[in-house]
Amino acid sequence: MGIVERRERLRIQVRSDIVKTAKEIAREDGWTAVSIRKIAEVIEYSPPILYEYFESKDKLLEAIRMEGFDFLQAEFLKIKTHFSNPQKQLVEVAQCIWNFSVTNPEVFQVMFNLEGAFCDSKKVYSQVMSIKGNPVWEMIAMLRPKSGEAVTKTYYEWWCLTYGFISITMTTQPLHAFAQAEPVYMEGVRRFIRSIM
Repeated sequence: MGIVERRERLRIQVRSDIVKTAKEIAREDGWTAVSIRKIAEVIEYSPPILYEYFESKDKLLEAIRMEGFDFLQAEFLKIKTHFSNPQKQLVEVAQCIWNFSVTNPEVFQVMFNLEGAFCDSKKVYSQVMSIKGNPVWEMIAMLRPKSGEAVTKTYYEWWCLTYGFISITMTTQPLHAFAQAEPVYMEGVRRFIRSIM
């Protein structure tokens, strides 16, 4: 392996360590405890080196937000491929979002500016909500084969229901209450799906 490849591998590893450490601190102490200085302390690098990777905490949070939405988008594509029934697809997508929020609460918090994880950038939202090649929009279109405008409106309502329910639950309920909230969430999802058919 040449010097250039070694440098690139090290760069990827350090970036990954920064993101991982930020999430670990947030999981333990909350997002308000996360700072470039604190991350540098934990991974034993100087803050200026970390600023070479992320020029601010906002840029770090933006990368984590993108990572969360990219992961979910990949899962939605798998669901779309695996199941042919659009009702089943949407139920699976809703369950996937729920499971992700429970297993990765610190990432979900960044995705929606919750619990002190404020990220000023809104760029990721416009990309994720774009209807072009969007698997969830396509699932809804299969249930509602009307005009694109009606499908887009329903897709927006889907976002409000799924992500909104979880965001509100996360900010108003203790973590142990999530188990009781899940059946309410899934019943709401099923009712919504029935209402658009």
